[in-house]
Amino acid sequence: MSEAVLTDAFRERLAEQMAGGRTAPVPTHIAFGDGGHNPDLTPKPAPAARTALYAERDRVALASLTRPAPTEAEAVAYLEGGSMVGRLFSEVGLIGDDGTLIAWRTFAPKAVEAGERYEVRIKPRF
Repeated sequence: MSEAVLTDAFRERLAEQMAGGRTAPVPTHIAFGDGGHNPDLTPKPAPAARTALYAERDRVALASLTRPAPTEAEAVAYLEGGSMVGRLFSEVGLIGDDGTLIAWRTFAPKAVEAGERYEVRIKPRF
């Protein structure tokens, strides 16, 4: 899977926080979508200027948020079959407590099967 892209909106909030303004959003969820691929099943680009997934379909709370290296964070969430059974997902986004898309990535579509659990990781690098 491709590396996560920090969004411009999140980077702007970090700069605002450094200047004494509003604090940056705290990651709380990972959003799952099915719009991150082209008709030939190749991943679409993940531009930093986007403020939402191409086509969000579900959102789940983070299972963990860690700092594996000095300039990295890693968010983990689990997608249970549920509402996504029978669908393809091809994009995921790290969502802040205020709804801001913090980081996201696209990839070739993955089919969601009943009874399966998918672990998804987003690792933004700063």
